[in-house]
Amino acid sequence: MLKWFLFLLLLWFLYYVREVFPPFIMGGIIAYLLLPLVHKLSAFLPILPLVRKLSPAARERLAVSIIYLWFIAMIVLVFVLFGAKAMEQFSGFVAQRREIVTNLISQIATAFSWQIDVEQSTNEILSSVEQNFGTPGEIMHLGALASKGMLSVLVTVVSSIYFIVDSKQVGQFFLRFLPEKRQVIAIELSKQMNSILSKYVQGQLILITLMSFVTYGFLHFAFHLKYALLIAIFSGFLEIIPVLGPILATTTATIIGIAQYGVDCALLIILCYTGARWIEDYIIIPRVIGHYVELHPLTVIFAVLCGEVMAGALGMLIAIPVAASIKVILDFSYPQQAAKN
Repeated sequence: MLKWFLFLLLLWFLYYVREVFPPFIMGGIIAYLLLPLVHKLSAFLPILPLVRKLSPAARERLAVSIIYLWFIAMIVLVFVLFGAKAMEQFSGFVAQRREIVTNLISQIATAFSWQIDVEQSTNEILSSVEQNFGTPGEIMHLGALASKGMLSVLVTVVSSIYFIVDSKQVGQFFLRFLPEKRQVIAIELSKQMNSILSKYVQGQLILITLMSFVTYGFLHFAFHLKYALLIAIFSGFLEIIPVLGPILATTTATIIGIAQYGVDCALLIILCYTGARWIEDYIIIPRVIGHYVELHPLTVIFAVLCGEVMAGALGMLIAIPVAASIKVILDFSYPQQAAKN
């Protein structure tokens, strides 16, 4: 009875301090992504004379340092190349939001011969958007608060380093709560989940990068869209959200296209996005990534929506890996029987 009381008390405490978890969860995701790379680099380092004498633990710490310094350098390089332009486009988008909405309504009304009060419709749309997402001033204020939230970034980075360096101890910590007979099963399950989740994370990074470059290519060079870089980055990161993400990305680009050029370009933008999705679904994923998560589309949508309700954007981010892990556990515990003729 006391154990159950303590367990419920622990659950209540974890729920009460749930806002503390996101940096640690992100740190765990980063560590999970980098761990295979750390192991490969630490195994490669002994070819260097100065590193040969180091202990395996010291080589692993050196590998972590090299990888993090390299990633920091890459982030700085990407920000130098694209950061200023992306921020400029974002500021311009916020400043010209009324003009964009007005142009959009005018183009649609003209194309379909609708009698619409453009000014009133613009005010209603902007009012609705601001009620749901906040005014531009509030959004910029939130951005300023986010820029000051260095503690969360620091916790994420530090926790990811500790998760990598102490990965074996972390695994042993959780294993000790299981009976010895079940530890073997837990290890086997973790290997299967590692295989699926590592492919999923690597695949998502490839798709985000690929979709960002492809969409920027046709939005900027073919359509000369005003906020091409901003939309391309947005479209790339929406790849994280299966099914719903691509629809939202296509809708966003189409709306901006209609506001800038009229309804005639909408179909072309939709066709370009659809073509990019077909190439991704039928060529890139099968040949480069593979079908890493075998989940039914309805399961994917349900998981993403549940993740959003439970934990917002972070919940949407981890919804598919969690659903895939649950599927692995169910398949392992209740294997499907071969169909009888």
